[in-house]
Amino acid sequence: MKAAEKIGTRMQVGLIQEEKLFQAPAYQAEPFLSRMWSIRLRTGIRSPTEGYTMLKEYHYDHLIRWPRGERAAVFLTFDFQGGEDVKPDKNGFLNYEMWSQGEYGPHHAIYRLLRILKEEDIKATFLTCGAIAERFPEAVQAILDHGHVVEGHGYNHEIARYLPRDEEDQVMKKTIAMVHKRTGRRCYGWRSCTQSTNTIELLIENGFVFNTNCFHEELPFLWEKDGKLLVELPRQPFGDGTLFGHRHGEYGNPYHGLETWKAYFDELYSESSAERPKYIPFTMHPYIIGRPGRTLALRGIIHHIKRAGDLWFPTGIELAEWCLNDVFQAECQKLRASTG
Repeated sequence: MKAAEKIGTRMQVGLIQEEKLFQAPAYQAEPFLSRMWSIRLRTGIRSPTEGYTMLKEYHYDHLIRWPRGERAAVFLTFDFQGGEDVKPDKNGFLNYEMWSQGEYGPHHAIYRLLRILKEEDIKATFLTCGAIAERFPEAVQAILDHGHVVEGHGYNHEIARYLPRDEEDQVMKKTIAMVHKRTGRRCYGWRSCTQSTNTIELLIENGFVFNTNCFHEELPFLWEKDGKLLVELPRQPFGDGTLFGHRHGEYGNPYHGLETWKAYFDELYSESSAERPKYIPFTMHPYIIGRPGRTLALRGIIHHIKRAGDLWFPTGIELAEWCLNDVFQAECQKLRASTG
């Protein structure tokens, strides 16, 4: 199959005004709409929003190469939150135990993780809630002092798929402002808590460089609207929240978690080569992986990965800029030029 044909078959369309198009339950609206739009694009059925500028998805898997010909890029991310996502129940009562477990992240776990990453000489990306940056400036400064990068993860860990478009936009703007206040740099990367069907467009409108939310791909790709581009850095569903049950501390043997991560890494690495390199992301949370004992899994997987060799450990912005300015550069120029 020619490259252009492959790209064409893999282009998908996002939605502009999607909320009321179909009467689907809120919890299934996003995948339902995505499937419907994929079908409409491929069959040529007239779209109910014909005339709107559409959000497009472009894949160039055959162009992927890493800076020094490495076989894989390993992308370590930490979703840095506290108890922001624990809200009072309908009677106004807060589950203190749940909230307090989240608060372990900025109080203690972050410093243990920074020590381990320093010892292993690994740089990571900390996708940070605006409220954490506001409440724990010393923790954010410690991240910077260790050479890592702070990006955005909502303000109060909002569930983005439930937010009206204007509210989600304000969450992004508020987070950008707080991260800039604490770090001297605005955030250019973003991860939502369960992104909405508006998220990608809002990220483009707010000048972000990359998003890291999707689970349906294995390599970075591009979103485009009106000639403006956003890199997507996909995820895999093997994060520490899955392995250790989020706040349910009785779940998750660190040795079992380590074996899962080893198997995940080994399979992708075995499929890799300099000509067909892989992208291997890991998603973690300080309040989960930073508990005593669980860090065994983090240090263990770093050692296992290093033994494989021939790897690149970029931060999110390094990876996204490499895609935009090198591997996808010619295609980016074409996309921008096509909109005049």
